[in-house]
Amino acid sequence: MANNDNKAFETLYQRHAPALYGSAYKKFPVPHLLEDMLQEIFIALYKKRSTLTDIQNIKAYLHSALRNRILNELRNSLIHEQHHKQLPVAQISETENGYDFKLLEKRFAAALDRLTARSREVFLLSRRDNLSNKEIAHRLGISVKAVEKHMGKSLQVMRQEFKDYGLIVALTAVFWH
Repeated sequence: MANNDNKAFETLYQRHAPALYGSAYKKFPVPHLLEDMLQEIFIALYKKRSTLTDIQNIKAYLHSALRNRILNELRNSLIHEQHHKQLPVAQISETENGYDFKLLEKRFAAALDRLTARSREVFLLSRRDNLSNKEIAHRLGISVKAVEKHMGKSLQVMRQEFKDYGLIVALTAVFWH
């Protein structure tokens, strides 16, 4: 694909788009939005094709891109809804329909700080950099079991930190797995 091979892009799309749509639809059943998001993701991938030669796991990359796109859509919907209620965005707090994203970011940072250095590193490599457990183990020189142990501890801390946030964190957790 990096060499402008349109057939490679076509194959990539045919191989991954149906599975992406299927897994995302279970969590975000809005067909027209999902179709648009998928199209946007693949268009962005095509535009950046020459700079994406270092992606080791395209499936994880695409799932992460779609997850992030859906989360952005949810966040934008909440903000848009609050705007229509004539509330300034800065005043969005945990209410029946909205969340204070700055507070969520602070709580996320605080939760990360409660992790050991290694657990934090494993968590960020998994969730931010979209590396598989095997890739993380290789990069850090530890076993896959050790990676799984660190991820288990990290996710336990995150779930505990955000247990009161309901839907948005549940959706985030679902897309993180």
